[in-house]
This record gives sequence, C-alpha cells and structure tokens, in this order.
Amino acid sequence: MSAHTSQMDDIRLVAQPSALPVTELFVRLILTDWSLLPMLEQVTATARRLVGAVIDASDPKAPAFVTLRLRLRAEVLSIEVDDDVPGRPDTPARPGERLGVSPAVGGGRTTWCELALPGGMTARQVRLPRRQDRRTLVDEPVSGDPVAADPEVLERLLTRLSGWSGQG
Repeated sequence: MSAHTSQMDDIRLVAQPSALPVTELFVRLILTDWSLLPMLEQVTATARRLVGAVIDASDPKAPAFVTLRLRLRAEVLSIEVDDDVPGRPDTPARPGERLGVSPAVGGGRTTWCELALPGGMTARQVRLPRRQDRRTLVDEPVSGDPVAADPEVLERLLTRLSGWSGQG
C-alpha cells in the first residue's frame, strides 16, 4: 500500500460542542468536492465520534484546539484528528475499522481511522476538482482600505450553512 497522499484538506476547530455541526459541514463539503458522497454517512459518523471524543475530554473553561483532516491515499480515505488534550483516553475502534494513535507533529497526538474507498477504487481514481490560483471576486481597493463584506450576502450564506448543519 502506497503512502502517497493524493489529496488532503483540514480544518482547525475549538473543542466545543459547536465544532460538531462544523465537522459535519466540512465532511460534506470535502466529500462533495472529491465526488465521494457514497461515503458521507460513514465518514461523518466517524469524524463526529473522533472530534466528539476530544470535546468530551477538553476543559470547557479552557478548550483545546482540534484539527480535523481528511486525506486520500492508496485505497483509503483517512480521517485524522490532532489534539493536545493530556490524559485523553484512546477512542476505541468499531468493528471493521482500522484505527490508531500516533504522536502529532509539534506535540499532542493524532487519532486516525482509515476507511476503504468505495468499489475497490484507489485514491488516484477519485475524481478531484481542478484547483487553480483563485483571485478574490471582490475588486481590491487601490486605496488600501479594507474590503467590507456585503451584510446581505453574509446573511444568505449563514442561513444556507445553518440549514446544512441541521440547525434552524
């Protein structure tokens, strides 16, 4: 099995209950981007369980940070969660899961779970989006003044996102 990573995306969150709907949204967006929606339910449940374990062990008065990473490599999609919560118990594997814990770069640890890609496909066969350098769609001011976001657009975006996360 090759260790070559074909694609990776991550997000850093504060280990608070509000991180769970963001986890779900992140998984949905990435799996849509990678054309892997058949894995949505399994990946979402696993990511929620791993992030939730960090939230449960974190001190609510001084919450830790948690990084959720999705990585395609070889024949698997790897869900990785970095945290630095001391003394946190390991998350148990579920039947059929390949789950482990390893030291994280910069301290802490990474809990990972590998899930087989659907239909025996490999990471190289996953249809990935074409990414290129993107410029902002907002004209950059020549004056150096900051660009203000349109409140109407932000409200529509937040309303749409809250509908995806199962809230409101």
